[in-house]
Amino acid sequence: MKTKALLKERTILFIILLITLGIIVYNSVDFNDHELSEYDRELVSYFSEVALSAEFYDNSDRIIKWTEPMNLYIWKDGEFNRQVSIIKNTINKINNLIEGEFKIKLVDNYLKSNAVIFLMEKDEVESLVPKIFEGIEEELAGLALIEYELDNYEIKHAKIFIDINEPLQTQESTILEELTQSIGLMNDSEKYSKSIFYQNKALDSINTVEYSKMDVDIIKILYHPKMKPGLNIKKAEKVIKQILKN
Repeated sequence: MKTKALLKERTILFIILLITLGIIVYNSVDFNDHELSEYDRELVSYFSEVALSAEFYDNSDRIIKWTEPMNLYIWKDGEFNRQVSIIKNTINKINNLIEGEFKIKLVDNYLKSNAVIFLMEKDEVESLVPKIFEGIEEELAGLALIEYELDNYEIKHAKIFIDINEPLQTQESTILEELTQSIGLMNDSEKYSKSIFYQNKALDSINTVEYSKMDVDIIKILYHPKMKPGLNIKKAEKVIKQILKN
């Protein structure tokens, strides 16, 4: 009887062990990943690269985004009608891609702004914002810097520089890139030459004036209601897969 009882006890323990092992294996496998197309898998990877890292500072590998309207003031030392038109066109592009409360709005009063785009030479910007290029040694056609709350990763202010000494087509490409980066997509990449986030545009003499399909999808994903500021890379990728699945 003792032998049978011991055998029964061992059998039960073995079954429990198998069930536990099965649960562990099930939880470790991302079944959503097997349902994604090759493009979707590339999109998840590219989003992580441009949204969860930053070119010039540490963003703690978290989702950073605006949760309130971005009130943009254009600070310029001339008319620059063409550049202003490009800025307005870029704002419309971004706003048309984003569902929800966040929008970029132009304001004509600096005191009512929470974001500024400087259309001027580098030296002039430095006289207004002395530390804007601190720690940056490379030559730049433009720059976007954001300030965000460390407790909730919500963007509260942005500064954007566009070098007016660059050719107009380069300025157009730079305005598109830097305005887009100022909404929370702060990193460049060497992966896709048609993307506005392509790191070697200057080296390869590329001026990108339109979003690629992947750029469009990345902007939409960042401002999807399910993508909350503060998510780390693991949670963000899980949310992306849920969005793509639906």
